[in-house]
Amino acid sequence: MLEIMVEKVGDSKVHVMVHHADELEEAKKLLAEIKSRFDCVESYITEFAPVMGVHTGPGLLAIGFYTE
Repeated sequence: MLEIMVEKVGDSKVHVMVHHADELEEAKKLLAEIKSRFDCVESYITEFAPVMGVHTGPGLLAIGFYTE
């Protein structure tokens, strides 16, 4: 996921959301890694919605982002 971000974001400022399914500590680690590698304007951690989580189960991590 981070490799895709590097390709898409480059040196741009980025807004980031890390989604997780019952993996808050791993989501925090992932967000810390993102913040150390990118110029984040804002960042959030959110829980994956139950409707989507039923298809993935616990342990999922996902990243949503857009650049300025």
